[in-house]
Amino acid sequence: MAEIKLKLKKPLVFPLEAESITPDNFAGKSNDEIKKLVAYSGNEESTLGQFFNVSGKSGEKDELKIIIDGDISNVKRIGEKMTAGEIIINSDVGMHVGNEMSGGKITVNGNADDWAGAMMKGGELEINGDAGNYVGAAYRGYWKGMKNGIIKVKGKVGVESMLWADGSVPAKRFPTLICGSAGSFLGIHNNGGTIIVEGDIDRCAGADQIKGMIVVKGTAPKILPSFKKIGEVKEIELLNGEKITGKFIEYAGDHSVKKNHSVVDKKTGELNKGVNGRLYIAA
Repeated sequence: MAEIKLKLKKPLVFPLEAESITPDNFAGKSNDEIKKLVAYSGNEESTLGQFFNVSGKSGEKDELKIIIDGDISNVKRIGEKMTAGEIIINSDVGMHVGNEMSGGKITVNGNADDWAGAMMKGGELEINGDAGNYVGAAYRGYWKGMKNGIIKVKGKVGVESMLWADGSVPAKRFPTLICGSAGSFLGIHNNGGTIIVEGDIDRCAGADQIKGMIVVKGTAPKILPSFKKIGEVKEIELLNGEKITGKFIEYAGDHSVKKNHSVVDKKTGELNKGVNGRLYIAA
C-alpha cells in the first residue's frame, strides 16, 4: 500500500480547515503537489505545506494510506467526502472528521471533536477515545443524516449523536454507531439507524424515532413515556441480520410520532409488534 506521512511542523495558533487531506486528493500527486493543496488558517487561504512536513510516496486512492502525526486537535474536516483509502490520525482531532465520507477508513488514536462522521454515506470511522456532540448527525437544516457506514467510538459520544439517521433494509443501507456510552438525545428522529451502546446512556434516547433500533447494554435514567414496553427478550436481531444475545427489556416507539400511532389497536389498547422503532435496555 502506498503511504504518505504528514507531520505538523509546530503547534497551531488558529484552527486549520484541511478538507484537502483525503486519499482522493492525494492520489497520484507528488509530495510537492500535496504541499500545494489548499488549507484555511483562520480566514486566510494557505497550503498544507505551510503546516505539515510531507514524506512518503502516493499511489492510487484505493491503495493509499495517510498517516498524520503531531497535535492536530485544532485541525478540522480531515477526510471530508473521502471515498476510498485509509487515514490514521495519531492524536486528538478537530471537528467534522470524516464528514460525508462514503468509503475508506479513518482511525483516530485519540479523541474527536464535534460532528465526527456527520452525514456519512459509507466507510468506517473508528475513534479510540471519546467523541464530541453530534456524532454521525445531520447538519442543521437537513432532514437526513447518516445513510450508511459504521462509526465506532471506544469511549463516550456527546449529545444528539446519530440525529436523523436514514437507513433502509431494502436498499441494504445500515448506518451504525457503536459506542461505549452516550449523552442525552441519542438517536433522535431515528429513521432506520442502528445504535449499540456498550455502557450507559443519558435521558431521552430515541425521541421522535420512526424506525431503527437502539440497544443499550448498560442503564438508562428514564424511558420516554411515549415508548411502550413489550417485555423481556434474550436475543435481538439487528437490521443487518446480525444478532445480539443477553437479557434486555424491549420497548417500541416513539409513539408520539404520528406514523407510529396506528400500531396500537384502538379497541384493545394492545401493541402491534410490527412497529419498526425499537429500544432495548439491559435487564
